[in-house]
Amino acid sequence: MDLYKYEQIFKHLDQDNKGFIDMNQLFYAVTRLLKINMDKTTLEVMMNLTDDNNDGVMQEDEFCHFVYICKNADFKDTKSILFYAADDDYSGTIDKFELLKIIKKLHINMNENDVFNMVKALADNDDQSLSYNMFLQVMDNLIKMHSKKPELEIVQNEPSSPSGSNVVKKSKVNHIVRLKNQSVSFI
Repeated sequence: MDLYKYEQIFKHLDQDNKGFIDMNQLFYAVTRLLKINMDKTTLEVMMNLTDDNNDGVMQEDEFCHFVYICKNADFKDTKSILFYAADDDYSGTIDKFELLKIIKKLHINMNENDVFNMVKALADNDDQSLSYNMFLQVMDNLIKMHSKKPELEIVQNEPSSPSGSNVVKKSKVNHIVRLKNQSVSFI
């Protein structure tokens, strides 16, 4: 990954030096500068996955991570997107902290010790991390485990209402978020 290139794109977008870019600037960067074909709905989901501090805008490190996901993930495969979204250090593997972060983003109710023990038991790399294939198995097991629990919810922040407050939409689901044809559906 060419971090320097993406840092320069970020600096170009952040001309007022606020230290962040908003959704419109991100959409411009994705479609015009990076030439990635992505609709706004998918962009919003991707932004939510990479917005670590949940402030609704993207700082430089979040932007670089966003581009890393876009350049590496298969957008027809949700688990591929989740793998690269979890891979904060661009290592190609997932450690216990990265898995914990993505589990929290998906609003899966697992405590820290359970996640850490799962990674310890399933790690297939010398550094106690999960390979892509092992991550897929973990996600399959989490989906199966939580699909039997009708109380599992995925929370999606909707665009701000005319009054300016964020509207939160909760829906009962049987599976985790699935991206299909670069649009988002909650199943």
